[in-house]
Amino acid sequence: MRIPKSENYSTHCSISHRPPFRTCEPLFYRCPHCGAVTVIHYPSPADVTSHASGEHRKPFEKNIDEHYPERTHYPVLSCCDTALAPLQLSTDPGLLEDHKIEFTIFGGFEHNSMNVTVGSGIHPMQKDHRIEWLYVRGFQGGQLKMLPPAGSAKANFSFADEDAYAYCDRPICKMGREHCLFQCKREVVLYAYCSRHGLFRLAL
Repeated sequence: MRIPKSENYSTHCSISHRPPFRTCEPLFYRCPHCGAVTVIHYPSPADVTSHASGEHRKPFEKNIDEHYPERTHYPVLSCCDTALAPLQLSTDPGLLEDHKIEFTIFGGFEHNSMNVTVGSGIHPMQKDHRIEWLYVRGFQGGQLKMLPPAGSAKANFSFADEDAYAYCDRPICKMGREHCLFQCKREVVLYAYCSRHGLFRLAL
């Protein structure tokens, strides 16, 4: 009897280069009444295909330009009979220090996991002042995790497919880009939303 060849699901060195982003930077919308969160991801210009010709359209061609970072206006959503605008990033130096986003890669080549914390994990988590959610933008999209009140300002995220391209499992935040043989998880972006102080961002 022939034994089927076992499949190898390891991501160890399966991709030796950083994959391209499949989406542009996300837009976050939050309803002030019910707290519902909506994330909009426009496709990457390189991945946008014309329905008529089936060919890839050039970046910022025709109506595409309004959907990318150079855009001058944004879509307006509504919830609870209220028009919503995209959340804006906080730029206050003091708040940025109090809401410092930190991360640790763990699990080695086989697990591709990331632990994300805000304010060293001790940010207040009371009902009226807490980190409501964390978001990790990868190369194929993103992951949103809602955090419970009275919990901790931290969450674990797992990566697969293109998001799990090969990386070194040493302390990547201390190595620096020029010393990392596997380019780590550079360019992954982390977001945190504080119910009192707004949206914060960390680009790796």
